[in-house]
Amino acid sequence: MRQQRRILFIPLLLLLLFTQATVHAQRTFYWDSYDVDIELRTDGSLDITEHQSIVFAGGEFTYGYATIPRNRLDNIGNISVREGDTVFTQSTSEAPYTFTTIDRGSEIEINWFFPPAQGEHTYTFSYTVDGAVRVEEGGSQVFWMAIPSDVPGRIERSTVMVRVPEGVTIESALALASGSELDANTYEISDDKRTAVFNYGNLGTGDTFETGIRFPTGQLDLAIPDWQRQEAINDAIGLTVLVISILMVVGLPILVLGLWYTRGRDPDVGLVAEFLEAPPSDLPPAIAGSLIDESADMSDIISTVVDLAKRGYITIHEDKKDHEYRLTDKGWDGVHPFEKRLIRAIFGNKKERKLSDLRYKFANKLPAIRQDLYDEMVKLNFFNRSPESVRNGYRAAGILAGVLGVIGFIFIGSVFEGVATAACPGLALIPAALLLIYTAGHMPRKTEKGAEAAVRWEAFKNYLRNIEKYTDLQEAGDIFEQYLPYAVAFGLERSWIGKFKSVPTAHPPIWYDPYPRTGRYGRRGGSVIGMPSGGGAATGGGLPSLEGMAEGMSGGLENMSQGLTRMLNSTSTIMQSQKSSNSSSGGMGGGSFSGGFSGGSSGGGSRGFG
Repeated sequence: MRQQRRILFIPLLLLLLFTQATVHAQRTFYWDSYDVDIELRTDGSLDITEHQSIVFAGGEFTYGYATIPRNRLDNIGNISVREGDTVFTQSTSEAPYTFTTIDRGSEIEINWFFPPAQGEHTYTFSYTVDGAVRVEEGGSQVFWMAIPSDVPGRIERSTVMVRVPEGVTIESALALASGSELDANTYEISDDKRTAVFNYGNLGTGDTFETGIRFPTGQLDLAIPDWQRQEAINDAIGLTVLVISILMVVGLPILVLGLWYTRGRDPDVGLVAEFLEAPPSDLPPAIAGSLIDESADMSDIISTVVDLAKRGYITIHEDKKDHEYRLTDKGWDGVHPFEKRLIRAIFGNKKERKLSDLRYKFANKLPAIRQDLYDEMVKLNFFNRSPESVRNGYRAAGILAGVLGVIGFIFIGSVFEGVATAACPGLALIPAALLLIYTAGHMPRKTEKGAEAAVRWEAFKNYLRNIEKYTDLQEAGDIFEQYLPYAVAFGLERSWIGKFKSVPTAHPPIWYDPYPRTGRYGRRGGSVIGMPSGGGAATGGGLPSLEGMAEGMSGGLENMSQGLTRMLNSTSTIMQSQKSSNSSSGGMGGGSFSGGFSGGSSGGGSRGFG
């Protein structure tokens, strides 16, 4: 029986909780009237009294709150709250008929507490503000946000009355509803020019109601409020900052370009020749390629592999799905430091190494090889400093400038809120920072010797690029293998192989052993191995031509050229491979109206009940 009662009690409890939650959720309120009285005193302070007639429905309410912003005010004081004749006492007990004030710096928060209320109740709270009058030569003004935008309910009607002391005359008035000017029928100025009454109704959530009056300056002996002085200072600072920002936007990019012109531009050595039919010096292909574009990139590394093979230090053998490098017995005489490092990176302590074995294991060795290339160019007096360190230095400076610009735009603007243009210098710094990051790639400066060598190598590169324009390919077939490493370094390997693959006199690389090997030849340990089994024609010196090889290679000439291209591409891809990681109101400066108002308002904040 006890168990049955317990089972029955649980749904009843849930029903009770649901009913209470539903009733609570349906609590509503609205303002039958929201009236504000504003009285200007002779010392320039304003006595503000708000009369809020609230209609509560759907449940009981026990407290109300209001926030009053401090913008365009010097001080807020004399706060009091009452309901009818009952004056609330300031206390933190939150007992009925008490209120608290909390100074939050930018605003004052008022909370008042009352017995559980339903139906219509009228609450009045008043306070005094100092420094709310803007004093200008053309006229002083009081502009007040009577109904703020975040009032959480509709307002049936609102009346705002502004009174000025004896001896002061209201020259003009203005009313704004959600920022739009209302016609003159919404307000009335008394015959004695000392009272202005504003009426407006049917305000929804988010609507605002602002009122303003203007009277001649000098009718009251008023000092300029501190906030207005600061506003004038901020405006002057803002104008200065804006001018500086404009100068930065224009001047800093010019400064960056000037930096390139004086520190990054290569010496002008003139045009040596349109083209050169032979390498202008005995520079290794990787050095020549790095000198031209000032960057030791992957094409320079691959050209070194090809050049070492051409010079007899390694051979390359193609398998069905892989390539194998084999180190010959040739000594290391004439091998440059960067070439030695490359050989060690490929072979380690072995004599043979499959290309696939280098996957994910070679990329971390590339920076040291590149640095050796840069060091070699500095040693040859082509550059005074490593081009990479120069690029990185300017790039880091550009990134730092960009970070400072972003920080300035985000944080300085928020710290100096009174200065409208405070964030502009940070924003103005960003274009120059981006330009500096871009220009960093062009900042390495060659020496006189380096610039002259680069021009000569450019002429040789132009020859390789347009060789059919300057040379009869049928008569120049023997240079295919000879200049192949330079074509790779200059990024011309595809067109180079394509131009010579149909030339009968072109000798295929004897260091490259293609697949399939029905008739193959290559070099192992420095000696020629194998000959075409199909009796292909041979050229002078006993070496078969590409055309002769076509008869002995089951894949034909096209297959050989494709295999060589595939080898170059695979080598570049695998050597760079790396494992992926897993891992409105309140703003004075709005439009003016009759009599020369500056616009904007004090007051505002938020209101609500619970």
